[in-house]
Amino acid sequence: MEELRSKQSPEVVELIKEIAKARGVDPDKHLDLSCDLFDLAYECGNDDLKSFASCTLGDACCKNGDFSQGLYYLSAGVQAVSKTDEYQLICRCYNELGIIFRSESHFITAEEYFINCIEIARANRLYKDEAVACSNFASLCYEMDAAFQALEYSYRAIECCSFIEDNDLKHTFLITNYAFIVRLYTVLGEADKAAEAFAEMEKIVKAEPDHNDNLTVLLARLHYFRFRQDDLNTQIMKKRCLETFYSCDDCILYYDETKALISLMMEENDYAELDKMFTHIETIVNKQDCVELHLYIENCRTVIYETVGDDKKLMESLKNYYLYSKQKSEDSRRSFLATLRLRSELAQEKTQNLFLLAAAETDSLTGIANRLKMNAVVDELFEMANKEQKHLGVEMMDVDYFKEVNDTYGHSKGDELLVSLANVLKNITDNKIFVARYGGDEFVVFYYDMTDAEIIEKAEIIKASIKKASSKLGLQDVSVSQGIVNHVPRPLNRAWDYLNAADLTLYFVKNHGKDNVRLVHRATDLETQEWK
Repeated sequence: MEELRSKQSPEVVELIKEIAKARGVDPDKHLDLSCDLFDLAYECGNDDLKSFASCTLGDACCKNGDFSQGLYYLSAGVQAVSKTDEYQLICRCYNELGIIFRSESHFITAEEYFINCIEIARANRLYKDEAVACSNFASLCYEMDAAFQALEYSYRAIECCSFIEDNDLKHTFLITNYAFIVRLYTVLGEADKAAEAFAEMEKIVKAEPDHNDNLTVLLARLHYFRFRQDDLNTQIMKKRCLETFYSCDDCILYYDETKALISLMMEENDYAELDKMFTHIETIVNKQDCVELHLYIENCRTVIYETVGDDKKLMESLKNYYLYSKQKSEDSRRSFLATLRLRSELAQEKTQNLFLLAAAETDSLTGIANRLKMNAVVDELFEMANKEQKHLGVEMMDVDYFKEVNDTYGHSKGDELLVSLANVLKNITDNKIFVARYGGDEFVVFYYDMTDAEIIEKAEIIKASIKKASSKLGLQDVSVSQGIVNHVPRPLNRAWDYLNAADLTLYFVKNHGKDNVRLVHRATDLETQEWK
């Protein structure tokens, strides 16, 4: 599998090309191929490819409407991918994360992702991605009653279209954004500017007649004619909007347009038509999908039933609103727990990879990591603990009376004892514990994200196991002294502060009878805390 360990290998390149072809054309194939890439990446174990594949799979999940899984996989890969030159994938991830967080009403987070996407796309001349993100952010601005900012970003999307070579895509962006601008100017009461935007939209639609019956275009016309008080054309466009709406089987794709059409019907108090619209939406949109739309519908229903005085239906609608609100909270909780679990998994994977790589540079006698590698590990562990605000524990340990062992039994027996001690340490290592030989009879144990009690338990196991192992070598009463420091990195701390504190604690133990364990949170604890 060595040839498959990077994005540059022929097989991976071909698979990525197939994914690109399926994207936006065949959602099922897009998802299947993305799963294949993800499985391949994890089989190979290449970290860069794994991050790329996670983002690609997250993108495919979003394109299939599975935002929950999309969030999980995008979160898994985006941090690593954001440090690479995969700018188009980065933009795609940020844009989709913006959409996801907007759907969950996390508007500030959504804003950050959209803006990041826009900035990266602009810096790298990815005009299509910039246009998409600008359009999405404009829609968010409008939802937040920031109409002028919505106009600004809609015009930025139009500006990007000058650099998009795909004419079909360019015309789609232009028509969609001019249609949105028409609606914005009618809301702002800007008649002349609304007329200019309307003329631009109609000019492009005339050249691209396939867009003539697009719900976005029809809705812009309805808003415009209604704003101009053109009753005849308003009724014609209202009828065409409703016909297109009822023939549409994807209200999620036209989420903003659907809400806008409902809002217009609410303004006209057309409750009979609204009832039909709500029934249609509930027929084609699963109750578990697009909870925001269901909440909007129930909110409209409560207004309607309160207005007409239907208390029974009002209570039913209020109950439904409560249930959807509860579902939304549960969805948010699940998303939070999923990303929290992911952060933990990524941290564990990072420490595990760090320990595995470090173990490759071993001490020739004991077979555990040498001091040179230990220096690199402590720096990286400290950086991780500081960033994540996790506990970092460092233990310095040496053999009591080791010189006497060498003098009495010879250096070969002393070497055997060191090898046995190293084997004891190997047996306690896992994805949170790393061991190294510091030099001579001194060893170092690193504990990542562990409590004092967990560390003391491990230290006692080491202590007892060494007594047992030395006894098998014919050595009696061999003991070790262990000095440990454990705390979350503090301001102005350095990695070396941990080793110094652990070393001071070790010599405190040796000067107070040896054969013992002492754990402190800072070196000054040795002077202020009683210990036996």
